[in-house]
Amino acid sequence: MANFNTHLTGGIISGAGASALSLFWFDMNIIQTLSIFILGAIGGILPDIDSDSGKPLNFIFSTISILIPALMLQKLNASERLSPEFMACYFVSAYIIINYLVCMFIKKLTVHRGIIHSIPFALLSGEISYLLFISSGSNFAAMVGLSVFMGCITHLIFDELNSLSFKFVFIPVLKKSSGTAFKMKSNNLYVTLLLYLLIFITTSIIFL
Repeated sequence: MANFNTHLTGGIISGAGASALSLFWFDMNIIQTLSIFILGAIGGILPDIDSDSGKPLNFIFSTISILIPALMLQKLNASERLSPEFMACYFVSAYIIINYLVCMFIKKLTVHRGIIHSIPFALLSGEISYLLFISSGSNFAAMVGLSVFMGCITHLIFDELNSLSFKFVFIPVLKKSSGTAFKMKSNNLYVTLLLYLLIFITTSIIFL
């Protein structure tokens, strides 16, 4: 499979494309386009959260353990006084829960190049990203979702390209890992059903 730098480069390319579209087609401001670019880059390495160790896993969970609590902060009850002590407890607790408990759960639930490396997971990632940013407007949220989705798809493309080698310079030969990235399900029926259930829930929230 492709390495961390390759996937990050693919995510950067996807994010750059989505941010350029946002800037010139939807006339978004610089902060919005930069956010779309950054999130697309993160999407490029997102499928590697099923790695048991290494740079991708540490980078992704360190990032989302800060990013998600920050995005959710505005959804707290308006009457909540955001005192320094509350902020300290909130962010430290969120960091521990996401970076350790959620990370451990995903490690137990998934295997590398399993359902996380799939088209449905890319779709779910895009939909969750849309919902996290919907308060900033539907157009912006849609471009964020598209950027993350395309980042994930780029990751899968690079993994599939890496599954192709050449014998005698020009004869293509498929490795055993060929086809394990572009898939619609995993060998674990329950994990597959859980993923599709989550897609159904997020799709329902978006359109209902």
